[in-house]
Amino acid sequence: MKVAIIGGGIAGLATAFHLQQLGKGQIEYTLIDNASRFGGKIASVTENGFVVEGGPDSFMTQKVAGLELCRAVGLEKELMGTNQVARKVFVWSDGRLQPMPDGVTLIIPTKITPFLKSTLLTWPGKLRMGLDLFIPKRKNDDDESLAHFIRRRLGNEALDRIAAPMIAGIYVADAEALSLKSTFPRFLDMEKKYGSLLGGMLYQKYEAARAKWKARKSGGVSKTPPPGFMTLKSGLQGLPEAIVARLDPKALLPNRTVTSIQHNGSEYDLVLSDGTHLSVDALVFATPAYVTAQLLRRLDSTLAEKLQKIRYVSTATVSLGFKRSEVEHPLSGFGFVVSRSEKRKLMACAWSSTKFNNRTPDDKHVLIRAFVGGANAEGLAEQNETALVKMVRDEMQETLGITATPVITKVYRWHKANPQYDVGHDLRIAEIERLTAQHSGLYLAGAAYHGVGVPDCIADGKRVAQEIVAKMNTVPTKVRT
Repeated sequence: MKVAIIGGGIAGLATAFHLQQLGKGQIEYTLIDNASRFGGKIASVTENGFVVEGGPDSFMTQKVAGLELCRAVGLEKELMGTNQVARKVFVWSDGRLQPMPDGVTLIIPTKITPFLKSTLLTWPGKLRMGLDLFIPKRKNDDDESLAHFIRRRLGNEALDRIAAPMIAGIYVADAEALSLKSTFPRFLDMEKKYGSLLGGMLYQKYEAARAKWKARKSGGVSKTPPPGFMTLKSGLQGLPEAIVARLDPKALLPNRTVTSIQHNGSEYDLVLSDGTHLSVDALVFATPAYVTAQLLRRLDSTLAEKLQKIRYVSTATVSLGFKRSEVEHPLSGFGFVVSRSEKRKLMACAWSSTKFNNRTPDDKHVLIRAFVGGANAEGLAEQNETALVKMVRDEMQETLGITATPVITKVYRWHKANPQYDVGHDLRIAEIERLTAQHSGLYLAGAAYHGVGVPDCIADGKRVAQEIVAKMNTVPTKVRT
């Protein structure tokens, strides 16, 4: 069986890897990408002892696909969790950095005393959050924006100072448009089951403590869970590099684009930019939805139209390394996010050398990464590099008091690279999948559909590989002449 995979980001790489593992030599795959290297937005560089991440700097371990793939490609000894010291996150609000209350899980406080003592929220704001315990749950099951949900349950202040900045840091999205169902279904489930977010979180915390007490009483030993987020010592790009090293070199086609696709009977005929012709039994798109739409337009204009409706926004990251002696700020935390009412030009700022060990040549240097653009400020990310760096340095001077000249500067610009899960995303994806299923041998994978994180994309690639192998095992092998 022959399979072409278009798109060499982590979803495409995961598809190829799992096809190779599950296909047991019966699948001949080809991985095509328009870049010179595979890995997509996972991009790391080590320069003068600084380890700089251009895209994601880690992955969530609660979603196991990332951890499992790292182990499968021999990277277990390279895994590294976030620094357990100085784990605090700050919010830029009221013109200053204020610590997020200890015990806030995503958006919901789980510890009463730190929450009550916090200066991040006013007393009216705290009391409004407490009303969540008494507000009746919504009766219908329609999707709603995250902003509408948080405003309804916890109030405007919680939205502005906790939810919106945290969400912007994860999804680079506008909370007013972001689908609750497709991004935080856990909140919806908690409202349904417990009637409130605060009540649900406290009950779950009680149940976890009770289970731990029972295990200790019975003499059982509970496994220590891995850190919530992990990365690789030499940078996250080590993951796509390790995958590529285990793939068939003859199957990898970098620096190429697909110029045309035709569906002839049970086969897909592809023409590449270098004149190569491929005839395959299955075709996997692991490209941004708008790229997939362009390539599928002649094959299925309705499917292409649906894919085109998935919005994308642009972002940029600017990493600056400094001499520690020239930075007065203690950087005692993982960084800060920005309250949406503050109108700053940064979405967030990660103190990379505090968040992870081994990110600078020695303890005499620090590394800071700024995030720019997103749903509400795309134009800032599209500036030329000189203007972008100046803007970030000005922002760091105002927020962190840093006036020093950086010893290293790295800019990564991600044009229309971040899919937006707008309200109704689940229905849109269901329709896209229904239309895709009408074309035998056609598959879609990647960040546009079931999750934007690294583990989500890996899991999506694995799912597609499993579906292809399952179909291959139920269809008689075709004899090629």
